[in-house]
Amino acid sequence: MTKIQINNEIRDMTVEEQAEFDARQVTPQTALELEQEQTNATNKKISGKAKLKALGLDDEEIKSLGL
Repeated sequence: MTKIQINNEIRDMTVEEQAEFDARQVTPQTALELEQEQTNATNKKISGKAKLKALGLDDEEIKSLGL
């Protein structure tokens, strides 16, 4: 069982605390998925701006859209 410190007291986690702790842990696979999602979002933003420029909008107009 994993130890936990609350109010300067160290004790074993309850089953519920352990389950919550385990659920919050980021695995290498989860970290890769999160990184890929961020990369995809960045790529889509860049692509969207390029498409708006292709339609004739300038940087100030794109910026005014909040992009």
